[in-house]
Amino acid sequence: MRICFVNTPIEYYSPISGGAIATVMMQVTRHLIACGHDVTILTIVNEDEVYPVGTVIPVQSPGRDEIPTLPRKFAALRSRLMGWDWPYYAYYLRSFTQALKQLSPSPEVIVCFNDLVAPAYIKRAIPNARIYAWLHNEQGTRQKSLVRTVEATTAFLTCSQYIADWTARKYALSPSKFRVVANGVDLEAFSPRPDYLAPVQTLRTLFIGRIDPNKGPDIAADAVRKLQQEGFDIRLSVAGGLWFYGHGKEMENPFFRTLKEKMDAAGADYLGHVTRPDVPATIRRHDIAFVLSRSNEPFGLVALEAMASGCAVISSDRGGLPEACGGAGLLVDPDDFDGVVQRLRTLASDPNALRDHKRNGVERAATSSWETVAAVLEQALQS
Repeated sequence: MRICFVNTPIEYYSPISGGAIATVMMQVTRHLIACGHDVTILTIVNEDEVYPVGTVIPVQSPGRDEIPTLPRKFAALRSRLMGWDWPYYAYYLRSFTQALKQLSPSPEVIVCFNDLVAPAYIKRAIPNARIYAWLHNEQGTRQKSLVRTVEATTAFLTCSQYIADWTARKYALSPSKFRVVANGVDLEAFSPRPDYLAPVQTLRTLFIGRIDPNKGPDIAADAVRKLQQEGFDIRLSVAGGLWFYGHGKEMENPFFRTLKEKMDAAGADYLGHVTRPDVPATIRRHDIAFVLSRSNEPFGLVALEAMASGCAVISSDRGGLPEACGGAGLLVDPDDFDGVVQRLRTLASDPNALRDHKRNGVERAATSSWETVAAVLEQALQS
């Protein structure tokens, strides 16, 4: 198949500045190419390197400061009138549709990410292509009706059954229109350290992810501090940066300032933003990973990566996280702080429980390689 992935207008296809969608795209592209498919990626770019996987074609999606005042106001007004979901969507739309038309031969399959507007325009540009919208979030839209989107779309792909169910309910869509293609994990990069099941004197715990109240790093810091006060030999590392304030400017963020006080109280190591190449080694050094999202996490790629790395996972019971954990994580309501502490205390006080949860996590992750995900995706794109 000739496949074209259309990245979102706000995500870079980069190991430095890309996020979860870029990771998913790169990993499935790698395996689709290995299976003989031709894969092109249309994506915005910045000064950072792009993943060297697939044929990458830059598209334009200028930000507010890159557009002169009058065109910017006109573009924002047009977006509102058209029901588009980004204020300057016209630039991105024109750029990626032109790029699609210039592809020769034309793609047989086009997949856009987290975009309920694009499919109708893609259909107009490449009418013979099969079009899929791959949703990795509870995707909202300003569109008054999704009739044109549904008509243009062969199927909606979702990263979890939770997102499929949420989207079908939200927009009154038939469940038959959905195909679940769950996220996976790179089992070559993410693997346990050789002695991961051996008893430890100092229990090393980790939060890794975006520094955001929805992700719950403050819950982790408070739970670790509580066990320290009970006399447990336990440490916390926090790895992650901010999206909107930039790395190195964390103290400008009110939530980070509060989190910093909690980290200091727990004697936590703040590792800052960790780029994708350094994530596996960072996780591997730890014994327990916290994934305590207060919001409905669509899937929770970090949960799989932590389990593959030999960590026991204490996870929120919301959204798609129970699917990601697959019975191997310790689920808890993130608003139940005593419950979080109790699960952490169980792992800290019972070496057998810690060992069993680590082993169960590794076995769970082994069922979700990116090769497996790509095979599921390949089947979905051919149906």
